[in-house]
Amino acid sequence: MRVLIISDIHGNFECMKKVIQNDSSFDRILLLGDVLSGPNNRGYNPEQLALFLNLYKDKIIAVRGNCDYNVSSLEFPVDKTYLLIPMDGMKVLMTHGHMYYPSSPPDVDFDVFLSGHSHVSSMKKVGEQLFLNPGSISNPRGGSRSYILYEDGEFQLKSVEENKVLKKIKKIV
Repeated sequence: MRVLIISDIHGNFECMKKVIQNDSSFDRILLLGDVLSGPNNRGYNPEQLALFLNLYKDKIIAVRGNCDYNVSSLEFPVDKTYLLIPMDGMKVLMTHGHMYYPSSPPDVDFDVFLSGHSHVSSMKKVGEQLFLNPGSISNPRGGSRSYILYEDGEFQLKSVEENKVLKKIKKIV
């Protein structure tokens, strides 16, 4: 299974297009919120981004971020504050990170905690759990534009511009 894990696109069509160019073969896209709304900077085109993402609507699972107030043009749901999904034998908790945090998750059993919101990428093992933040593909803080690729039991933090692996971590399950 090949999964793209992306957060904080903030309407940047050019960055999303680059991620798909980097990793065009995938089974699923997990969007961790703040999809369309954002600062009007180079690459900002929420209308084009919505059309592009809708091409992959059957492969997308998304949660709502704090800026996801105008998502009616998306043909997939962006309404839950968190979702618990099965993935390759793991229980994966998806959230944006503005309501639930690694230090204060919802009261559910999970193996992997995925969140965005901070625009800062991180990959940590805490006991038997993984806590992963792909950063932001459009407006990173303190690092490069990044996302996570999951494949064959390994999470890889990847740079959008350079298409190189910045960090790796193995699944625990």
